[in-house]
Parts: sequence; structure tokens; C-alpha cells
Amino acid sequence: MFRTSLLLVLLPTSLFAQGIFKDNETYTARLQLLAGGNLPFWMQARQYGTIPAQGPVTQASFSIAADYQRPSKTRPYLRRKSWDWGYGVNVTTNAGATNQILLPELYLKSRWGALEVYIGKRKETFGLADSTLGVGPYSWSGNAMPVPKIQIGFPNWTSLLNDRLAFQAVWAHGWLDDRTAFVRRSYLHQKTFYLRLGKPTARLQTFLGINHQVQWGGYAPSLRTSPSPTQTEYFQPNGSLPKDAAAFWSVVTAGRGKNAAYNPYDFRERVGNHVGSVDAALQLQTNGHRFLFYRQQPYEMPSLLHLANWRDGLTGVSITTDGTDTPVIRKLVVEVLYTKNQGRKGSPFGQGPVWEENYFNHRQYQQGWSYRERTLGTPLLAPTRAAEGLFTKDNLLSAVHLGLDGSLGQGYTFNGRFTYLHSDGTPESPYTRAKQQVSLLLELRKPVWFLKGSELLASGAADFGDVYPQSWGFSMGIRKSWGFADEDIPEIARYRLKYRSRRW
Repeated sequence: MFRTSLLLVLLPTSLFAQGIFKDNETYTARLQLLAGGNLPFWMQARQYGTIPAQGPVTQASFSIAADYQRPSKTRPYLRRKSWDWGYGVNVTTNAGATNQILLPELYLKSRWGALEVYIGKRKETFGLADSTLGVGPYSWSGNAMPVPKIQIGFPNWTSLLNDRLAFQAVWAHGWLDDRTAFVRRSYLHQKTFYLRLGKPTARLQTFLGINHQVQWGGYAPSLRTSPSPTQTEYFQPNGSLPKDAAAFWSVVTAGRGKNAAYNPYDFRERVGNHVGSVDAALQLQTNGHRFLFYRQQPYEMPSLLHLANWRDGLTGVSITTDGTDTPVIRKLVVEVLYTKNQGRKGSPFGQGPVWEENYFNHRQYQQGWSYRERTLGTPLLAPTRAAEGLFTKDNLLSAVHLGLDGSLGQGYTFNGRFTYLHSDGTPESPYTRAKQQVSLLLELRKPVWFLKGSELLASGAADFGDVYPQSWGFSMGIRKSWGFADEDIPEIARYRLKYRSRRW
């Protein structure tokens, strides 16, 4: 396996010295060895479901991508190009304690102006939060394998009012089928809308928005073969869940299901498992520094309407400084996640409890807010199975997280993550004694002269506490990136590079 993986890293250099379909293709190959029994939390978390829970494992990965072409000094004519297309493919293999062939990314995209349509699955996050060193946006964090979907919208900031106002908005339909899930062949409904007040170059910018995801439809195979009288409250007699036009309307609008033919739960409440957050952020740019303050308010209908869980949320600050090669911390992230309210203390308007949540757990979708046994939202609400068959037994949490990225000089860079977690169980099954957890990770990176465009990677991680199994692990690897992504390459140089690669 090691020889095969090494070839996977080395051979593409010669095989793809030119673009296959487009001139601006980029390629990335990675080979790494992960050692340890139960791999620690931060070795697995926010890796798009590609790192298995059990080690040791050798992982090889190769990706190819072509983004939209951008105008430059040598290619100003691209400013007049309204239509463009792109694609991406990533293949990852694991061999060892876990043997897998994975396809985290496979997508085709096209844009007309700022409007984009894509089909397939690609790595992405949604929400106003740090997406690199933090615990991840609350609802869609990049922790699970990307979900196949069709998406249309404006994924990048689209300017209005002479750049003083900009927006992002997407609408998607996806497929959450998972062979190990309690409910099979369910769908994903996803939409987001965000506003930015202030020009991109302004010292002060304000952000506000909302994201809304719904897990809906599908059927429970176990209830088709062995119907359970206790499940008639939540499922149709044949073990299925509503997926007609009225159900879709309830999913999109978050309105109540009004079809008397539905099971009692869907008729009484909203169809599907609704998950999302209302986000706000403030960014301040000074000479050499950028400060981002953000807050994500989680909701699972109908708590949003009454602000019943206003005490819960992800609050953070990200501080970024200009990168240099001298010993310096280039980025610092501090976050606090609190989920111990869940509507149990009522709204700030004096109302008593209106609706008590059970974050990422659901009576119908007993696999919870997950895909392929990984949390779709923040990984701190992990799949620690509850006795009643629900997704997690640890969602009454308070957590403090610290993320660092910096330079040690002479080309060495590092990033580190430290997380302290305090769990009181779930609203339905609270612990008599709280559980605590500490998770650590430190990674070092160093560019190397051989295989130009490569860097060596080494990391160590550990878990201490009683939420996850106590574990440690380390990894070593090499990553190489290359391609014609630089749009500033003159046309004649680009032609010569392609011509030489064909002759070779």
C-alpha cells in the first residue's frame, strides 16, 4: 500500500503537467501516516469525514480542480467574460485498521455573472464564524463527508449600492442517503442569506444573516419489516415520512404540517428536522491586523420565533496579522460554545418554556443531524450514542476553544488547537455528575526543496477526560500542489509551458 500511495503522490507531476480540460487546473497530492488506536478528536474533526476513527492508517489523496478564470494585467479581456465553468474531483484512500475508497469531492459548476449553479458535492461551510482554526460554524462545519446536491445562488459577495452593501444567498436540494442511518433516503433542503454593510476595503464592516437546513422525507427500513406500535406517533404505517408537495412547503417555510394523513408528529409540528443559526459579525481592519467578532445563535424550530434559547450560541473572536517568516502568531481564534439552555428557561420576554430543544437529536431521524455517522454541524456535538437510540448523549455543553496559527522562522509554520469541554448530558437524560474533556492538537509544516511546491507535515494530538476515550496519536505526511492557477502568467509563457509538457 505504501508504494502504491507514493506513486499516487509522485506520478501526477508528469502525467498532468498540462491542463486536462482547462488551462487553470490545479492539482494536490497528499500522503500521510496516522498512528494511534482511537484517533484523537482533533485528528478526525473537521476533515470532511475522510479520517477514520480507528488507526493506524495510511492515507493517500489526490485532487484536481479548475476554478473560474479571473482578469489580470496580462488577461484584461476576462473582465468581459460573463460565463465560465469549473469542476473538482478528490479521491482519498485509507488502508490499515480502516480500509476505504472515498470521493469527498466531485462537482461541476457554472456561473453567469455572479450567479452560480453547481451539481455534485464539494467541501464547504456555511455561517459567520472562523472556518480554519475554530470549532466550525454551528450548522454546517465541514466535519462530515460533503453531501451531494444541486445548488443555485450567489456564493460570493455580490455588490449593491456601489459596494457599500453586498449579499450572499444560496438555495440547495440534496440527498442524505446513508446505509447505516435509521432513516434511509432522506433529503436535504438548504438555504442561506447574508448581508455585508461596508466596502471590502472599509475599516469597519458589519455582517448579518441566517442559514436554514432541513432533513426530511425518507423511510425507516426496520419499521417496514418490524412495525412498532410505539413509532406510530412519528411515522406512517409503512415506516415512511411525508415527502409530498405539502410536506415540501412545510420544509421550506418552516410552517406546520397541515395534512391530516400525516403521522401525528408531522401533523402537529413541522415536517422534517430543522437546524440553523442566525449570525452576526463585526470586522475591524487596522494597519496590519484584522479583528472579527462573531456570534451564532442556534435554533431548531420553533425556538427561533420566541428567542427561547437566546442564552445558547457560539461566540468568538478571530485576530489575524500580516504573515511574515519571523517567529510570530499570525492568527488567534478564541471561541465559547454554550448549549445548556435549549429553551428550558423560557424567552427573554417573560414567557415560560415554549419548546424545549434537543440539539442534533431527533425522534424521527435517530441518526441525528449527521451524514455517514459524522456530525454535519459543529463536531463538539459528537455522535456519542444515547441509550434511547438517539444520536448524541452529550449536547448540554459549555466549551472554550483556542486556535493558533503562526511561524517559527526559516520556513517552519505551525497551528494548534486546545478545547475544554463540560457536558451535562442531554435534556432528557442529564448526568448526575458532569463529564469533562480536553482535546489538543499541534501541527508543524515545512516547505521542502525537492518536489517543488511540496511541504512536510507532522502533527500530534491527544484526548483526556470522560466524554471521548482517552487517546493519543501522531501523523507524518507530505503534500504537493502544482498547476496553472496563476492568472498573471503571460499568454506566451503559458503557451510555452503547455507545449513543453506535451513534448515531454
